[in-house]
Amino acid sequence: MAGIVTQLEAAEEVASDPEAVRRRLAIARGLARESLTEVRRSLDDLRPGPLAASRLPDALAALVSGWGETHGVPPTLTITGTARLLHPEVEVTLFRAVQEALSNVARHARARKTVVTLSYMEELVVADIRDDGVGFTPSEADGFGLTAMRQRVGRLSGEVEVESAPGRGTAVSVSVPAIPAAGEGESP
Repeated sequence: MAGIVTQLEAAEEVASDPEAVRRRLAIARGLARESLTEVRRSLDDLRPGPLAASRLPDALAALVSGWGETHGVPPTLTITGTARLLHPEVEVTLFRAVQEALSNVARHARARKTVVTLSYMEELVVADIRDDGVGFTPSEADGFGLTAMRQRVGRLSGEVEVESAPGRGTAVSVSVPAIPAAGEGESP
């Protein structure tokens, strides 16, 4: 925003030179577009669209189904335990973790089969994403996606575990505290 203001002020200073004004306005327009893209990305990170209108199991069902259609890998989604409304940050964290894990499967695994399990337990909620792909050596993987996943999950005092080996597929397990949504699970 500061860059946009600076460019607009500079345009005022060169008002007598139409070409200079056009250049300054073009730069300000480009900065505004970049800012708008960044704001939209930030808002998407806060609450993904599928979670705005549905509960986590339904949002994951749509994600997994759409991912399977797009990538031609038949996915399976299983929900265990009693699904309940969780704090929005918990739901977003789980949704984004599954989204990132599936993205990694599509980019790297060459899998024929993918299984996603969402398990509601008393104290934890766990998302497991498994594939039968080519696998990798986890100690040698330092990608942005896994790092971002670990950081996001860590903010909730959760854990990310990755099990894989070359030729053996990959299993990603994300566990976070089952923090209820406001008003859920409170005593009267």
